[in-house]
Amino acid sequence: MGTTHLEDLPSHLLVEILSRVGDSADLASCRLASRTFLPLSRLVTSVSVSFHSASPVPFKSRVRNLASLLSASPLSLSLSTERGRVAPDADSDDDDGFWFDDADDLHLMSVDFLSSWLPLVCERLAELSVADYWFQSCFRRSDALSLISVLCNKLLKLEVRNAWLSVDGLKPMLRLTSLTLQFIRLDDEDLEKINECFPHLQFLSLIGVGGLKKPHVCLSHLKTFFWSVSDTPKSIAIHAPLLTELRLSCIEPKFFSLETPHLSLLDLMIERPSGDIKLGHFQDLETLRFRSWDYPKLFKVLNGVHTVKTLELNVPCGEVPAKLESRVVMMSDFVELFCGLEELQLFGLARYFIHSGDEDVKVCLKRLVIEVEVSDFYDFRTISEVLKMCMPCEVVLMFSADDPPAAIKKEIIDKYAQTFPEFRWNEMVGMVCN
Repeated sequence: MGTTHLEDLPSHLLVEILSRVGDSADLASCRLASRTFLPLSRLVTSVSVSFHSASPVPFKSRVRNLASLLSASPLSLSLSTERGRVAPDADSDDDDGFWFDDADDLHLMSVDFLSSWLPLVCERLAELSVADYWFQSCFRRSDALSLISVLCNKLLKLEVRNAWLSVDGLKPMLRLTSLTLQFIRLDDEDLEKINECFPHLQFLSLIGVGGLKKPHVCLSHLKTFFWSVSDTPKSIAIHAPLLTELRLSCIEPKFFSLETPHLSLLDLMIERPSGDIKLGHFQDLETLRFRSWDYPKLFKVLNGVHTVKTLELNVPCGEVPAKLESRVVMMSDFVELFCGLEELQLFGLARYFIHSGDEDVKVCLKRLVIEVEVSDFYDFRTISEVLKMCMPCEVVLMFSADDPPAAIKKEIIDKYAQTFPEFRWNEMVGMVCN
């Protein structure tokens, strides 16, 4: 049997291979390496363009040239300057252009730049990801969203990072199902235009999005939502009847409302829930992760959590706020609220207070995971108090990767095993969730 060369493969397989190359510079090298690859490279379905300081061709010119060559349908295109320029050393006197860069050679969300190449690929574009250069984009308000909404009628997925975005002139994008905004200054303080113009979103990620005052997410098709909220918004509301996964972190909202009856996973951080908290009713919730200083307040507003199988409680780092020093978590609350609970994960016990409540009531679990902190190496009272409140089950002690050597870990586990022989003991090494 003769030797088979790469060029001998069927064209559709070669296009698939070239589409997996990813980086446009590597794709250009492939075009130069073989005459067979040259026409096929125009048919790739996925390509990314990243800033390289050593490249003799200006970044924006590379993007325009690439757009003129591509003819695939559908097409996934990613532009990134995130690794393009490194901030000067903190001790360096040469910090010109660090905080603000008057140039625009890497300002990717510029309407002029987008207008120069986007019309060439817009009819075939299914996915678009743009990571702008923050030091050129942070003080330049961009109408790029409006341009994209007008040109890219077939876009399914949009990701934008490091930009200041206006929503003026934004048109409905009825095919868009996935939207990611990260480190964005957004001129849509209530998210009204996001709700109106992206009504069919199924995936939404808002990480480090500023400019919000009273954000209200109202999306009837949304299924997965990641949201990291700054301390500025004091009113947060989500209405998403089909949402199944929500990961949300905020600080101290005065009003917080969830209307998400079909959640199966809720990962919620409210460090100081001091205001009006409405969590609605959950019909299908199986995994619940809380991070807060005030669990008693959160427990009071929980409804329909009898379906929860896994519960994680994580206490923030730092000193206990003075107004919460008398707060305790009653283990008897677990029995009343989480009657179907199988696994309980506790992190930061030393930073909180746990009390049995009714001494005759014990939690029946299959698995108990407990973070072992430095204070627990020689003082066994905190974990021992928790164990006294539980029926025998598997207990996993969670050590961080930097914690004691194996001999000390074994000594700690043996100590607990001698005191509580009815439990099954294991250990886990990894990053402790703080």
